[in-house]
Amino acid sequence: MSRHYGAPHGGHTRFRPAHIAGLFVFYAVLTFSVLAFVFFFLYTWGEFRLVIPVSLAVGLIATIVHVKAGRRTRVDTLIDRGP
Repeated sequence: MSRHYGAPHGGHTRFRPAHIAGLFVFYAVLTFSVLAFVFFFLYTWGEFRLVIPVSLAVGLIATIVHVKAGRRTRVDTLIDRGP
């Protein structure tokens, strides 16, 4: 079996730090948007101050899972294109 030099092991894609930061922002903003909608319109009695820490935690976990999976998805295409 031949392997190209510099190719990632096991078919995993390597992500640049800027790309990883973009993934984190994407997942955190997506989570914040959903939670803000839920807390403002559905559960008006809820603790809105929990939205930001939960958004950051979910963004961090989703980014770690995405990077560990090592596969490029449509989200990566959106991040590469930029705003």
